[in-house]
Amino acid sequence: MSVDAASASAGAGVFGAVGRVKESAQHVWAQQKPMSEILDASAYARPVSFGDATSRMQKNLNYFRINYLVFASAVLSLFVLFHPSSLAIFGSVAAAWVYVFSVRSEPLKIGDRELSHRETLMGMSALSAFVIFMLTSAGTVLFSGLGVALLGVGAHAAARVPDDLFVEDANDNKGFFSFLEPPSRNGQVSSGTV
Repeated sequence: MSVDAASASAGAGVFGAVGRVKESAQHVWAQQKPMSEILDASAYARPVSFGDATSRMQKNLNYFRINYLVFASAVLSLFVLFHPSSLAIFGSVAAAWVYVFSVRSEPLKIGDRELSHRETLMGMSALSAFVIFMLTSAGTVLFSGLGVALLGVGAHAAARVPDDLFVEDANDNKGFFSFLEPPSRNGQVSSGTV
C-alpha cells in the first residue's frame, strides 16, 4: 500500500468517524425539551420534604436529562474558558490524543516491543489523568465547574414540580443514558441498550 493510499484511507476513516459523531450529536440534541418547559415560573415550588425533593429530582433528571447535560457542558466550558492555562492544558492533551491515534501511521513502541491499541489507550488515559490532576491545576478547574453545574441542576430538579410532562415519557423510559442509543436507520429500531 502506498503512502498516498494509506493517507487517503486514514482521511476517509476520520471523515466517517466525524460523520457518525455528528449524526449522534444531532440525534441527542433533538431529544432536548423546550426552554418554555424548563423556565415555566408557575411550575416551581418549595419541596415539602426530603422525600418530595428526591422524587422530583428523579423525575426531572429523567425528563430533562439532555437539557441538564447541555447546561453542565456549558458551565464546564465557561470554567475552562475563564482559566486560559487550563484551556491550554486541555488543548495540549487533546492534541496529544489526536497525534497518537490519528496522525501517527506507525504503531507506538517501547524499546523493541510494539504496543497494542488497548495498551496505547490505557497509557494515554493514565498520562492524561496524571497531567490534568497531578501536574497542573486543570483538574481543580474541572471539578469546580462540575460542582457548580451539579448544584444548578440539583436546585432546578428539586424545585421544579413534575406535572403531566412525564406521561409521554413513561413508556419510553429505558434509563438515564438511553439517549446515547444510536438513531434508527431506514425505519429500523436499534435493538441495543446502553
